[in-house]
Amino acid sequence: MNEVSTDRSADSSIWRRDVVGWSLYDFANTIYSMNIVSLYLKRYIVEDLGHEDYYFDVAFSVSMLLAAVLLPALGAMSDHATRKKLFLFLFTFTCCLSVGILPLVPPGLIFVGLALFIVANFAYEAGQPFYNTLLYSVASGRQARLISGFGVAWGYVGSILGMVFVLPFVTGEVFGWNTPFLNGSGKVGSFLPSAVLFMLFSLPLFFWVREKPVVSEKKMTFSKAYRDVWDGIRQTRKYPGVLRYLIADYFFEDAVTTVILNIGIYCSIVVGFAEGQITLFLIISTVSAVIGSFAMGWLAKIWRLKTLMMLIVYGWIGSLVIFVVSSDRYVVWVMGSIVGILLGGLWTTSRPMLAELVPRESLGRFFGLFSLSGRAAAFIGPLIWTGVVVLFQPDSSLGQATIEFLGMSDDTAAGLPYKAGILSLAAIMVIGLIIFRKVPHSRKTGNG
Repeated sequence: MNEVSTDRSADSSIWRRDVVGWSLYDFANTIYSMNIVSLYLKRYIVEDLGHEDYYFDVAFSVSMLLAAVLLPALGAMSDHATRKKLFLFLFTFTCCLSVGILPLVPPGLIFVGLALFIVANFAYEAGQPFYNTLLYSVASGRQARLISGFGVAWGYVGSILGMVFVLPFVTGEVFGWNTPFLNGSGKVGSFLPSAVLFMLFSLPLFFWVREKPVVSEKKMTFSKAYRDVWDGIRQTRKYPGVLRYLIADYFFEDAVTTVILNIGIYCSIVVGFAEGQITLFLIISTVSAVIGSFAMGWLAKIWRLKTLMMLIVYGWIGSLVIFVVSSDRYVVWVMGSIVGILLGGLWTTSRPMLAELVPRESLGRFFGLFSLSGRAAAFIGPLIWTGVVVLFQPDSSLGQATIEFLGMSDDTAAGLPYKAGILSLAAIMVIGLIIFRKVPHSRKTGNG
């Protein structure tokens, strides 16, 4: 594998082939996260198969628990070997294969389908530390901030096009235009094309990105990697603010991941959107996320990352509260766009924020810890959501008391559990913000 020059000043274009290849992986993997995780699989389980929310939520949490346990070690291993692309390919292929098999599972074998989803989602998550670290094979310094935003923006473009490409397999039409040769197979029809698109658009990274070789490679076992992780946790004391940042990120990820998981079912049950309206809502929100990713990427080149992240989190808290207090569809459409901008902004700034708090030679280790923080949040967040939804069911004692106290009608009472869930996520964001406020400003802003 050829070495990439460490001097990025000669060509800082975001349209370099290796930069585009790296960014297209974000394009590819968000096709999976949008279509499978956010839009169709949970609704297929709840609305089509008639199971409770917790079937999906528990399976998702199990996959994230596995990721939380294994990803820090994988990240540490990536610091000591030039095999990031190999690991990323294996995990990507496993995810796509598992999702592609899902349509073959009979509806009565729900636990087989859930097991495949656990494997797929774990593999998807397991690739993230390797992908994040490869950012610094194509960019460095402040340019990496911009490229991070470029990748996130491409990811949201992937979400939009992925929804549009897959929609004919679900409904047999695209926004009223009947597609030839496709009658629509319902939500289950989204699984195979999503897997194919994920694999197809991930290929440019493997062909175009030249992984920067590790200066001194070491043979790493899992036991050594975990010792390395533990050393990393202890060494966070050497780098002020790193541990606090990871804890704050846990709360941010907790709320954001849970919103992503449940936005489709929220729009269906609470807002009352039809299938095409849900897709259009997510497309508009995703277009806003693309704009937010580019805008925040440029702002990150001139603003302090901590200041920018705090403003983004304040926006998240306010937006979630507005979702709870308003049932007006026009407000929901507007807030969907605002949340899209904030989502793109948060993910654009979070990677560079961590990277500039830690030494470059330990990026894999700390991105592994970063993944541990996010995946632990994703393990617990859906369980918190499920607990709140169950507690505030209209036929529960707490739900009935709340309905009587607020004077809710029967129509609005059906959405109470989900509104309570959204409010709990706003509270989680507030906790994260309180912790984050004492994180120091990042220091490494040069090109090195």
